[in-house]
Amino acid sequence: MSDRFWVGGTANWDATAGTKWATTSGGAGGASVPTSADDVYFDANSGTVTVTVSAIANCRALTFTGFTGTFAGSSSVQASNNVVVVSGMTWTHSGNLTFLGGVTQTLTTNGKSITSPIVVDGSSTTLSLADALTTTGSITVTRGTFTTNNYNITASSIVSSNSNTRTINLGSSTVTLSLSGTALTFATSTNLTFNAGTSSITFSGTNAALNGGTGVTFYDVSFTSTALVTPAINGPNTFNNLSVAGRASAGVSSVIFNADQTINGTLTLSAGTNATMRTFVRSDTIGTTRTLTCASVASLTDIDFRDITIAGAAAPVSGTRLGDCKGNSGITFDAAKTVYYRATVSSSNWGGTTSNWSLTSGGTADHAAFPLAQDTAIVPSATYPPTGGTITVNAAYNIGTIDMSARTTNTMTLATSTNTPTIYGNWINGTGTTLTGTGTLTFAGRGSQTITSAGKTFTQGVTINSPSGSVALQDAFTNSLVSSSAFQILGGTFDANGYNVSTTAGGIQSTGANTRTINFGSGTWTIAAAAGWFYSGSNLTVTGTGTISLTSASAKTFAGGGIQTYPTINQGGTGTLTISGSNKFAGLTNTAIGRIQFTGGTTNIFDSFTISGALGNLLPLGSTNTTQATLQKSTAWQMGLLSMDSGNNTNLSFVSSDGTMEYLNVSYINGTVVAPPATATGNFLMFFN
Repeated sequence: MSDRFWVGGTANWDATAGTKWATTSGGAGGASVPTSADDVYFDANSGTVTVTVSAIANCRALTFTGFTGTFAGSSSVQASNNVVVVSGMTWTHSGNLTFLGGVTQTLTTNGKSITSPIVVDGSSTTLSLADALTTTGSITVTRGTFTTNNYNITASSIVSSNSNTRTINLGSSTVTLSLSGTALTFATSTNLTFNAGTSSITFSGTNAALNGGTGVTFYDVSFTSTALVTPAINGPNTFNNLSVAGRASAGVSSVIFNADQTINGTLTLSAGTNATMRTFVRSDTIGTTRTLTCASVASLTDIDFRDITIAGAAAPVSGTRLGDCKGNSGITFDAAKTVYYRATVSSSNWGGTTSNWSLTSGGTADHAAFPLAQDTAIVPSATYPPTGGTITVNAAYNIGTIDMSARTTNTMTLATSTNTPTIYGNWINGTGTTLTGTGTLTFAGRGSQTITSAGKTFTQGVTINSPSGSVALQDAFTNSLVSSSAFQILGGTFDANGYNVSTTAGGIQSTGANTRTINFGSGTWTIAAAAGWFYSGSNLTVTGTGTISLTSASAKTFAGGGIQTYPTINQGGTGTLTISGSNKFAGLTNTAIGRIQFTGGTTNIFDSFTISGALGNLLPLGSTNTTQATLQKSTAWQMGLLSMDSGNNTNLSFVSSDGTMEYLNVSYINGTVVAPPATATGNFLMFFN
């Protein structure tokens, strides 16, 4: 073991020895580059210089006592003993400061804020703080022990996400984590010993998340940002006290749980300044309940709940202006009420610092009248807002029934911008209503909901995600959003109710494993997007006798996913229609002449098959590749006049006499591209079994 003192001026700490290192303070340079066995010193005799760690640097102890220069660089420093930082230096180093000595090591910062992530990575290593630690980086415990010695910590995050043997001791420390993201994560708690002591962990980020792994016990945990967006608590954790700050501006903070939680002390969900500043406590999965077992719950005001059960000594709980977003128990909600829009200015928000709602039509504006998820919100026929006015849904609010039916001769615009409100009741347009914005409207009411378009086009994406619930159209529905998921059915039942459905620029999707039903009814579903129809997952039931028409003049897809009860599919545009999956359809038709192809190796079944080209404009029919696709029909395929049996065909009925009827051209037969014979006259049909 030797000592190494920096005497090299402004330079890199790297594998080049030169004259940068001395064996004594201020001594002659020329000593070898430090190794993990050497104690390294930067002191007053090192000068006010900048030392940059440009490659992994190793040392035993690292001491900066008396140093007034700058420690910089982005490569790791690996220390096997103590590290001492001083307040008079400048620290911009952003590489890891790694402790791996296999002994008890101390970190002393003397009040200096550093920028290096701290890593503990030695099976027998213990990092023990000698004073408070502030770093803009993270603290990662890979192996070994991290002990705060009751000193306070400020860092971006704490991470311990492997199954190595490791221990974290927080004692009575206050730990403040600033990352807007997963600021504390134990992705697995295997071989982790976490001693929370009487510590307090504060998450200050707007999207902070705690991932406790499995069975971790914390003491006091708080989310303190008043601009919270989607803080999350993952894993089945236990807390002494758990608290969430209220918002300081209009909007919704969603506190998300992916597992049950136990709060042995008090759960505190703070209120904002008024009813438009809401906290939304919910399960991460709609329809899946998360239970919060609480000894005590602080007074509740302006909180929305979805799929939450409050259990324990605190249950049942009640409060002021609590919103019922379905799937809850152990909570007493406000009775449903009818409220009326009241803003008199031409442009106003759904919620804000000025109250825009009243308990009576034209009555006094009152924040207490702000509509909850169980309420009916009515826009009067005139004045509120004035004719030509705009109401902007300015956050992802939970909305019950919105009734704009009175807006007929008096026009108004309802705008969502990119916000994504959730609807728990009915949506009723008026003929004088215009919709704008591209945010998604999610219908999640669990009961029977309806959509009345009143001839108006939805510019927003629409999602049906209502476990055990249903959403039924009351008239024709049109959506103009340019998106592959302009209309989604993710859970529950969507019933077209015999009306037409049109996505003039977007696609329709149904994905996932939730139980869901789509009733196409007897209407026509017109899909203009190249994305067309996309289904994947399971538990989808399809009913109805209507038609799905894909009208894009560009290539488009119908990803059927193997459903055996599709209605008729129509080639409604000249662009190539690709049908994937082994599906069953009521029929295949075309109102435009464009190639229709099936994924090679699939089998599609049709009750009827009535597609046709035109003389001089053949309709190509084939596989997507050189693997044969199979089309089945309950009766023999009638090929008609001028058709040709070119072999490798089954269950086809050919007609041999001449004629002038127009039939189809098949592009592929068993992997071979087929051209019309040179002796052929007129159109002909070749098919694949």
